[in-house]
Amino acid sequence: MAYYIGVDTGGTFTDCVVMNERGNTWLGKVPTTPPNFETGIINSVEQVAQSLNKTLEDLLKETNLFVASSTTATNAMLTRSGAKTGLITTEGFEDIIITMRSIGRVIGLGEEAIKHVVATNKPEPLVPKNLIKGVKERIDYKGEVLRPLSREDAEIAVEDLIRQGVEAIAVSFLWSFINPVHEKLVGEIIKERYPEVFFTLSHELAPRLGEYERTASTVINSYLGPLCSKYIQNVSSQLQEKGFRYPLLIMQSYGGCLQVTKASKEPIGMLSSGPASGVAGSKFLADILGYENVITTDVGGTSFDVGVIAGGRPTHAKEPSVSQYVVLNIMLEVKSIGAGGGSIVWVEPETGIIKVGPDSAGAAPGPMCYDRGGTRPTLTDANLVLGFINPDYFLGGKFKLNVDKAREGIEKQIANPLGVSVEEAAASIWDIASAHMLDLVRNVTVARGYDPSTFVMFVYGGAGPLHATAYGRQAKLIIIPHLSAGYSAFGCLTSDIMHTSQFSEPMVSPFDTDRLNAGFEKLEREIVGYLHANGFKDEDIVLQRYADMRYVRQINELRVPIMGGRIEAQDIEKVYAAFEKLYEELYGKGAGYREAGIFLEAYYVEGWGKGIRQVLVEHEMKSHDPSAALKGERVCFLPKYRDFIKARIYDSDKLEAGNIIPGIAIIETPVTTVLVDDDQVGIVDKYLNINIKQKE
Repeated sequence: MAYYIGVDTGGTFTDCVVMNERGNTWLGKVPTTPPNFETGIINSVEQVAQSLNKTLEDLLKETNLFVASSTTATNAMLTRSGAKTGLITTEGFEDIIITMRSIGRVIGLGEEAIKHVVATNKPEPLVPKNLIKGVKERIDYKGEVLRPLSREDAEIAVEDLIRQGVEAIAVSFLWSFINPVHEKLVGEIIKERYPEVFFTLSHELAPRLGEYERTASTVINSYLGPLCSKYIQNVSSQLQEKGFRYPLLIMQSYGGCLQVTKASKEPIGMLSSGPASGVAGSKFLADILGYENVITTDVGGTSFDVGVIAGGRPTHAKEPSVSQYVVLNIMLEVKSIGAGGGSIVWVEPETGIIKVGPDSAGAAPGPMCYDRGGTRPTLTDANLVLGFINPDYFLGGKFKLNVDKAREGIEKQIANPLGVSVEEAAASIWDIASAHMLDLVRNVTVARGYDPSTFVMFVYGGAGPLHATAYGRQAKLIIIPHLSAGYSAFGCLTSDIMHTSQFSEPMVSPFDTDRLNAGFEKLEREIVGYLHANGFKDEDIVLQRYADMRYVRQINELRVPIMGGRIEAQDIEKVYAAFEKLYEELYGKGAGYREAGIFLEAYYVEGWGKGIRQVLVEHEMKSHDPSAALKGERVCFLPKYRDFIKARIYDSDKLEAGNIIPGIAIIETPVTTVLVDDDQVGIVDKYLNINIKQKE
């Protein structure tokens, strides 16, 4: 029997989903083990192996696919723990990465921070000025060399950075994506003299217009390079030592995965790989269930992440950013706030208002109820005090929660300062966290022109199924996937080996078809070559073209799907029409104005190999009566009533397809808890997903 494994390393827990070729699945969940994240990965796989009565080695020997997503890159940016990095750039442009653009003060920040712009600041530079070297060289926008790069000057710049102890070097010259000859020369020098030093050339990583964005992307890739490549190699080598026979695949921020060799060279793609894998899993499940419009929501231990699948396609970030730096790598659009199970709760001294997050207790020490040294209450502590979480059944009973510690923390730090009971304080924490989540959902949907009542909402993550009853009411249906608590790990399994490629070649309508065809064909050759090298044949390769377009003198750039094959003169009208249709869908009927001219900034192509196609087990629909799964009743403090109420408790492992669970009910799984409110009903579908809708 062949097995497939997906692992997601989160801020609090590391999740592992193992699937066999028949579609049966097993879930493992263990604490994340910073800074040695690979230990948590091995532990999670070993946990599942034990449940299968196998050794870790036996399971890995029978595994044909292993895909991992990780917070390693994101954490390195947040904690500024990347490599000491130097930058070599065109003389006169050394300050680009420091001056940024004015948006650098607020890019990626929440609405509250943006409202107080005078209190914001640009991020701490990833490369200090003494590690930025300008060299004499110049290429113009046509690719013509105006000032040749002296090899001696390049060598001096490299040597100076090495003397100062850099571990990585970024190289970004003006217009290098049109003519990369100078960047290639610097790359050759580094490779020849210092092969152990990680380096990135901007024309290879981000061949796009935008000197600041391209430079920022190149610097970040080098900054993350040594740490992430070491992490990838550590995981890969440990798996190989324990019996895994195939290349490890690393989840990327665009929703696909890459083999370790390429992923190690482009670690910037690992940013937000966990949230991206959740969206990938949602796309897979949505296709099976027949839904084109989906709001994806993930409440983990650290954050609340929201994405959108519209018209059957996940949306991409228009201006991706990380730690206030705009980047040019392709990322699925997933918006996040610091509102997870581990989010720390506190009372603002000046106002007496309860605040939830953005700081998190993380995996260590974790919430106070973990009894591992945590001294500040969290959202998980509040859910425990409210009675929603069973302290004796956390992680299936393998991890006992300390209710007294949770009550003590909320009482002393929240309830007493506000003069309320412990339960009322916990209910306020619930309300505030849920309100933050609802605000983000509205921001990602209503603010973008989407009507949430026409979308279904997928809810996953360890804490998502508890709060969806509050933040998901605007959706037409809430779906808790069967593997919701390890859904990002499941998403890794459903992703394709995928490669994306892009480059800028600006043109204004009317478009030159020869240039258009040449641009797309160039990218497609690169992608097909990569997939061939990974064992895919032409018949197993799927390509999708896009063009990044906007109206002349406007800033609202859209990624427009473009037909495959050769584009002839008579097809250009279809290209214009596709852009205008998408533009008016987003900005309103009549908003388009072709007379302004249409500007094409860049080509973008996705290519993926059709490999292992996962299946889900279909279960026979049984009785509506869920009484066989009833465990008993528990008194909970329901926030909306500010009162105690009895809730029926169900064992998820005993629920069957077809069961209907009227609220108020709590469904306990070994790894998460589902709340069905008193005006809702839960229905178990043939894939054992729990569908929650309003009572009729």
